[in-house]
Amino acid sequence: MVLLEYLKKIMEKLIKCPNCGANYEVNVTPKPSTSSSNYIWLFDNGHGGIIDGVYQTAGKRSPLWPDGEILYEGEFNRGIVNRLMKLCTDAGIECVNLVDTQEDMPLSERTDKANDIYRQQRDKDGKPCIYVSVHANGFSDESANGWSVYTSEGETKSDIIAKVLLAKATTEFPDEKMRGTKESDFYVLRKTVMPAILSENFFMTNSDNCHKYLLSEEGRDRITKIHFEMIQEVEDLKLV
Repeated sequence: MVLLEYLKKIMEKLIKCPNCGANYEVNVTPKPSTSSSNYIWLFDNGHGGIIDGVYQTAGKRSPLWPDGEILYEGEFNRGIVNRLMKLCTDAGIECVNLVDTQEDMPLSERTDKANDIYRQQRDKDGKPCIYVSVHANGFSDESANGWSVYTSEGETKSDIIAKVLLAKATTEFPDEKMRGTKESDFYVLRKTVMPAILSENFFMTNSDNCHKYLLSEEGRDRITKIHFEMIQEVEDLKLV
């Protein structure tokens, strides 16, 4: 009976997302266009749908660790974006949460929404947009670890933003492996019409990375910090 009860709890853990609650229904309204920010920051909270506390997306999660903990990437991504929304709004920096529902929005809808905002803003007052997609990394080899940031292929203005974020990460996490800036044909980088970056914030498939940074509130605050510091620095640059 004890074994059966234990297995039942494990199965519940695999199906239920314990942190996927009402927190993800809280959306911070961006300040109006009277803001002094130079850009509109478009945040994409990566993968993962969460409905009634149940994770809807296949994969996109850590292993079930021996201590019973498991990370759902969609929950983590939303946690970071929600923090960024609040910090930016409080600082008067214009921002938009592109995936403001608990459903896992298709990539094409994310980029279409971002591109529509870009075009509307261009026709309105010309204020440029920057796209930031937040993720946690994963790999079949659990020894894989570290932090990285991606841009589209070729030399673009996105490279400057990525290098600023990498510098912030290197300073904040001096003892961790920095995998650097990388180029990729990821859909959201290829299909957006504005500067765009995709951050892979450590490996959810590595126990140390996952427990130290992805599952802990302190780790999430530090990951949020490097993104917000990047935003503040880029705000002072004339990229577009």
